[in-house]
Amino acid sequence: MGDHEDAQVERLRRLSTSAVSDALDRLGIAGQALGIRPVDRGFRLAGRAFTILYQPCDVQGGTVGDYIDDVPDGQVIVLDNGGRLDATVWGDILTVVAHRRRLGGTVIDGVCRDSPRSLELGYPIFSRSTYMRTGKDRVQVAGEQCPVSLGGVRVRPGDLLLGDADGVVVVPAEREEDVLGVALEIEAREEAIRGLVAGGARLDEARRQHGYHALQTRRDP
Repeated sequence: MGDHEDAQVERLRRLSTSAVSDALDRLGIAGQALGIRPVDRGFRLAGRAFTILYQPCDVQGGTVGDYIDDVPDGQVIVLDNGGRLDATVWGDILTVVAHRRRLGGTVIDGVCRDSPRSLELGYPIFSRSTYMRTGKDRVQVAGEQCPVSLGGVRVRPGDLLLGDADGVVVVPAEREEDVLGVALEIEAREEAIRGLVAGGARLDEARRQHGYHALQTRRDP
């Protein structure tokens, strides 16, 4: 990962998913992953996507994959298990290895298990739920570092992901400069509104002054 990319991840890390969501709306980009939540509300993650696509096992069977040692430092693992709630694709051993290798976190369109280990280590996992039943002999890897789906959002290798207590947003790599710039502007305006209200101003006047009601309204470039 180059210096420019590192800088973009650090810019992203300072933002909230709400600000990025509003920026995505203004720019007409669908990037809000529906139904993906942190295992612990204190978890946050920011980084670039390393993607894995799963499918149900065929008659020959398959494996849940041995990709973990190839994920670059700081990247976020995105596992597309088709939203399945009955078979996991992430558990205790993967959490330990990912934490030791300083990965950015794991996001699953599906479920994880052994969640106490992620809480113990503070390793951020975002998923649809937790469930104990293994994915072994039920799912298999169908693709690595390929486009996947996460909560109805397309994710490609290298896209930016941000997760916090409110969920996960995805920023396409080719639009990251635009999205981050707009999100930082939105956060600055909302902070200004909070400052005016704390100083005794009326909320409606503070909002009018900073264009609050149109912050996320779609605009032509």
